[in-house]
Amino acid sequence: MSIRPCFHVLITAASVATATLPLHAQMKTVVQIAPATIPAGTAEKTFLVDIRASRAALLAAARNKQQEVTLELDVEAERSPGVFYEVTIGVPRRAPQRAGNVALFGAGIRSEARGEFRPAHVQLVISDQLAALLADSQADTLSITFTARGAERVPAATLTIDKAEIVIGPSLRR
Repeated sequence: MSIRPCFHVLITAASVATATLPLHAQMKTVVQIAPATIPAGTAEKTFLVDIRASRAALLAAARNKQQEVTLELDVEAERSPGVFYEVTIGVPRRAPQRAGNVALFGAGIRSEARGEFRPAHVQLVISDQLAALLADSQADTLSITFTARGAERVPAATLTIDKAEIVIGPSLRR
């Protein structure tokens, strides 16, 4: 019996793990957003984020095809909200831009956890939206709006956003 095939699998797994380290190391949080909640029954909630200190870096990264700007969210609810949330970002005097959706189905729902509970991690690429919003604007505040959508339209559970940040990293879209 040879141990070489197993050894090869270990080396391959270690190579794959090592290959992902530089990508993660290149990710840089440029805006920390305070934890927040969207109470049950709330159809729409907007959060204002001060981007004054990071505006230039966000715009430069949003315009750079080698980089990606993402909105990273860790979200959870006690039970299924029964809706998904459309997420838009905006600045004053500009039409908001659609960033994506947050939908919890199993992951991030405490009552549906199997084993150790973990919040759902949502990553929304917002490079193009930021480039459009910040191009000719001197805005120093970004609005992030969560709008309940779906058959019910009124969330049945509170959505908690434990961790939220805007991150710049290498582009994954080629």
